[in-house]
This record gives sequence, structure tokens and C-alpha cells, in this order.
Amino acid sequence: MTESLQKALDTIIRVADPDKVILFGSFARGEETPDSDYDLLVLKNEVKHRRKLAQKIHSNFHNVGAPFDILVYETDKFEEIKNYPYKIYYDIDKEGVIIYEKN
Repeated sequence: MTESLQKALDTIIRVADPDKVILFGSFARGEETPDSDYDLLVLKNEVKHRRKLAQKIHSNFHNVGAPFDILVYETDKFEEIKNYPYKIYYDIDKEGVIIYEKN
């Protein structure tokens, strides 16, 4: 795990207390370029305002050293829709790498 990704993950855990964090996109596939950002799905049950939580996470990313794109979704809803083809969550489930999971 890169230093930037570890800093971001530490921040996400502190700010959001997620159930799971999944790295997806080019970094998960090993196809990143110098212009790539990190794509992360933050899963947490009982999220009332997903966009607000994503903004709160971003606002706490001080000196992480790389660009990040954060999606927040409810854990139970992700489990329901992850097998629907043509949805981004399908690709995340198939290609994503779990980088954090709450015990």
C-alpha cells in the first residue's frame, strides 16, 4: 500500500468508521498511470447523507499526496445490488480490492 493510500485510509477510518473500504479502478487493476486517481468505495450501514459523508472525508484529506475519488454507499444495499450487471457496483465487486474491513 502506498503512503498516500495509507494516509487516506487512516483518515477514512477515523472520520467515517466504515464497515469496509474497497479500492477499485486503475489502481486495483494494476493499470494506473501518472495521471490516475485512487478510487475508493466506503461502505457503511445507516448512512443518511452519502454525499455529505464523502465531502467530510475529502475535507479531512490533508497532505495525502494524491488525488482520490470517494464513493459512499450503504453496506447492505451494496450487497443487494453488486450482482446487477451494468452498474458500477458490479465492477467494483468483481475487480475491487478490499483494503479495510471492520472485524
